[in-house]
Amino acid sequence: MDFCCGTTMTARLAPLQTDGGAQLTDVPFLYCLTCGHTVVAPAVEFDVSMYTHYCDTDGVKQASLCDVVNREKIQAVLEEYPGPTDIPHSIATIEQIDHMLDVWNFAAQIGDTAWIEDVKNTLLLLRQVRLQTQQLQTQS
Repeated sequence: MDFCCGTTMTARLAPLQTDGGAQLTDVPFLYCLTCGHTVVAPAVEFDVSMYTHYCDTDGVKQASLCDVVNREKIQAVLEEYPGPTDIPHSIATIEQIDHMLDVWNFAAQIGDTAWIEDVKNTLLLLRQVRLQTQQLQTQS
């Protein structure tokens, strides 16, 4: 999954804390600028999974993903999902809001109240961003 809320996610490096207490640094994550959803980049997900398992089973407390993945692969992920360079503020499009309303309808159909609350919070955030976007456009 390389998009969320209707936009392409951006990549950033961050540490990953495992359930076993190990910290894995230099992990490329995909990050949604609209809602903050974060996932390990798919290109290194298997490597991260295997290395965190190794760290947890062997008692390693801190390691770098660069120990098992070459820096060129990590750099390729960062280049594939660049952050916005010319947009000073987040932008929420009508399509993103429509998509979240579709998700809301599906969550209501299956009766998942926790999911409905998550979608509601995301819609409130999108509304705020949309209002800010409209204000910026009228000022221009």
